Amino acid sequence: MIKKEVVRISERTLFAMKEDYSVQKQIDEHAVARYFNGAEGSSAAAMSMMAHEHNLPSNAAKYRLRKELSIISGWLGAVGEAGRVLDVGCGAGAWVEIFANCYKSVIGIENSPLMVEAARKRVAHLSNAQILQGDGRHDLPTGQFDLIFLGGLCMYLDSGDVVELLQSLKSRLSEGGLLILRESTVRKGVLLVGGEYQAIYRSVDMYSQLFEEVGISCLEVRQNSGYANMVIAEEFIDFRRKWLPFLPKDSTFLGYLTWWILRGITPISFWALPQVVSKLNIPWPRLQNHFFKLQLINSESLPQDTIFGRVS
Repeated sequence: MIKKEVVRISERTLFAMKEDYSVQKQIDEHAVARYFNGAEGSSAAAMSMMAHEHNLPSNAAKYRLRKELSIISGWLGAVGEAGRVLDVGCGAGAWVEIFANCYKSVIGIENSPLMVEAARKRVAHLSNAQILQGDGRHDLPTGQFDLIFLGGLCMYLDSGDVVELLQSLKSRLSEGGLLILRESTVRKGVLLVGGEYQAIYRSVDMYSQLFEEVGISCLEVRQNSGYANMVIAEEFIDFRRKWLPFLPKDSTFLGYLTWWILRGITPISFWALPQVVSKLNIPWPRLQNHFFKLQLINSESLPQDTIFGRVS
């Protein structure tokens, strides 16, 4: 099992610290690199979709991807077929493959050698897709892009590095181009996870602050139900591991069984139960995930509610 240490930080503390990012190093980049270069021998595809630690079936990752695509399909439709796309932190290449089947050219950039290898294999049959190895903050390809996708990278970066990355991406976005960011979030404040697996989960409000600082307009925010449903399954598995210790902690059979039972009662497990828990003001599941639709637009010409985005 991956060891994790959880620390909660209030938004007020983070906002007070943001003026001096040099004192804010909370993420060990070497630990992040070690994790994604082969945590417990998991496959790159499963790790990229965070389906590996709880013995969930590959179908769970495919389910999540289908749901995510349906959530932002309208945004993607606004980009013409002749569009040039950049996927930063492309992981094992799932979204690069999707984009390559929709647009003229796609470049994915990824820092993990394990992920790069998997991504290149996944899109080898697509002549308009290219995978580069590098750091999205410093090694971006040249030219302008009509769509830049940033899927789950900011959670592994300190706030100063997020600002640096977004500043770099601004210079690569074409006029009227679209930047889509997908990040795991918490409802309030910041949740810092340390240990072998490290991440910093920010609230939607915290991301809004970072976008404003960089000079990027957030046009809309959408909840990622595909991710949320996977997290619900993971929390049921964590509950079983904690309260039923006589059962094996790592069991492919039990992981698959949990997923398919929850899928079988989807109206209850993935809709009614979260609704009831929310009405009781219980923060469950602990993690959420959101898509942010971002664009370089003069904020003075936009209504205030558009600048900071609408949550749906």
